[in-house]
Amino acid sequence: MKRKTLLASILMLTLILSACLKPDPIDDMTVATVTLQDVLETEGYARDVSAYGNKIFVAASAAGTQIWEDDNGTVSKVYSHHFGSASASGLRVEPEYKLILSVSKDQGYLRQLNDDLSAFDSVYINHPSVLIWESEHFGDQNTRDMASTRVNDSLLVLYNTDTDLGDGLRFTFLNRFTDGLEGYHYWEANTIKKYTGAKNYGIDAQGSLVASSHGELGVGLYRIEFDHADTLGILDTGGEALEVKLFDNYLLVADNWAGMQILSISAGDSSLTHLANVEVGGWVKHISTWNDMAVLSCGENGMFLVDLSDPGDPKVDQAIDAGYTYSTFISDDMIHAATREGVKRYHIQNR
Repeated sequence: MKRKTLLASILMLTLILSACLKPDPIDDMTVATVTLQDVLETEGYARDVSAYGNKIFVAASAAGTQIWEDDNGTVSKVYSHHFGSASASGLRVEPEYKLILSVSKDQGYLRQLNDDLSAFDSVYINHPSVLIWESEHFGDQNTRDMASTRVNDSLLVLYNTDTDLGDGLRFTFLNRFTDGLEGYHYWEANTIKKYTGAKNYGIDAQGSLVASSHGELGVGLYRIEFDHADTLGILDTGGEALEVKLFDNYLLVADNWAGMQILSISAGDSSLTHLANVEVGGWVKHISTWNDMAVLSCGENGMFLVDLSDPGDPKVDQAIDAGYTYSTFISDDMIHAATREGVKRYHIQNR
């Protein structure tokens, strides 16, 4: 009888332990579904990327500046160019103006694109009646990032950051002129410097409202009208502010080892207030947004998605193993990730 009782007790204990050790099913609570679609092998590290329509533009380090085309799912490189002898580190495309702006380690460059954005315009000039093949220049070897504001069909204001303390924040007026006799267009650049008292890394703009990151000194918020800049707010973010992203009435900060900071911009754009901090499993280098999501580029730790539906209570949605990721650009439902393995394209959708 004792033997039967002992066996029954052991059986009962085994069943209890088994029940405790078996985990309950865990529902996937991520807000978005992200699926890798393809990888563009850019030869050099893809340091920066933009995408408009079926064209993908890449700053591919030593492999130069590239244009790729998506022909109904078949993607191929259609154009490549080296600006100078230095590696391409960043770019910006203005499709309405048909302009491409590329940053290398020695200079910032400007070129006119053709109508379908697949190559440079066959005729590019920077002075009436003078045909040239070299591009207009802006910035210098310390140029880090770019943002722009459209004024009208003939005027684009380009803001670019500079890590040279003697330069600070630069804003360049790009004026588009038309030669009445020949019928072609050309651009002239006029650059003004604004000393902000710090090194400038990342930048973003919404009209005349401009935000800039200042490394370990935090971020600054400015109102720039023509050649005059008013400082609206300066805030120490606690980490190393590398990039900024204006998001509704908030400023998102890629604060490197301190994660992503969310700052509130007060009514009238007059001040900055710390709202929340997001820590992820990697140092945050760059931020893009998709709907109410932030896509964080975290170097060797790939990408992280953060749910910003409540900016005061942000939540890490998921990690994406994308390899070493420098930056992302989101077009429609596609994340273009600039990585050391090329441009990785991910389809993103809400669950």
